[in-house]
Amino acid sequence: MNIGFIGAGKVGCSFGHYLKQQDLPIVGYYSRSKSSSFYAANLTRSSPLNFDELVKKSDYIFITTPDDVISNIWNQMLKYDLEGKFIFHMSGCLSSSVFTGYKDKNAHCYSLHPLYSFAGKNSSNLKNTIFSIEGENIEKIKPLLQKANINYFVIEEENKPLYHASAVFVSNYIVSLAKIAENLLIKCGLNKSQCVNGIYPLMESTINNIKESGIDNSLTGPIVRGDIHTVEKHLDNLDEYYEIYKSLGTIALEIAKVQKNLSNDTICELQKILRGDCNEKNYIDI
Repeated sequence: MNIGFIGAGKVGCSFGHYLKQQDLPIVGYYSRSKSSSFYAANLTRSSPLNFDELVKKSDYIFITTPDDVISNIWNQMLKYDLEGKFIFHMSGCLSSSVFTGYKDKNAHCYSLHPLYSFAGKNSSNLKNTIFSIEGENIEKIKPLLQKANINYFVIEEENKPLYHASAVFVSNYIVSLAKIAENLLIKCGLNKSQCVNGIYPLMESTINNIKESGIDNSLTGPIVRGDIHTVEKHLDNLDEYYEIYKSLGTIALEIAKVQKNLSNDTICELQKILRGDCNEKNYIDI
């Protein structure tokens, strides 16, 4: 089993480093940037390779480039003998269908994606990370998944965009929410350092609550308490984030309904504030 990487960015370096920690053989990296190839090779004690060398020397090839480049990489690979090779891309949104004509080449192609946020090129603490795997004949790659200690679930091709959108909400957009909080706190007179020191423990405690108690039982704040006037004051003081607050508040209210701690009148008032309506069908039987 010889593993090669096309792409030496955050995902390629980090995943290669993780596989190396699992005692799997990394033969090398190809990247358009020679400095990136050398960095990744040094990190994994492998070699910087040109495209031709990497494809020929690798039995397992991981394409860890930006999504829009994957098709071009694959078209280059089609010029080679790929019989018996296992080829993966690590896009969260794209499926293995990007590997057009792979059956004619007698190759085995999959999409493999970790639910993880790679902040740097050596973010290799992936032991507890869950991966999605998609493609035909998953059983053929189970030996690799087992040797790499990869915790995975199988996803259908048509669900890849929805799956990736879910990851964007809890990874990328949590940063966007933190930015909103920072902007509001700066208006209150805090500096950026104070904002991080204030926001982080709050976010961390919320994430811990989700881990310990589940999502539905982790909601706190004015909506789950039914503090109507507090929600009104928030909206009175928000400008560009007014609609975002209402959209997220509507979702929070759906969670609050499940907890069944609010009266129907309170739910109705909150729905009027957040959505401008009070449809009894939305809550009366919950």
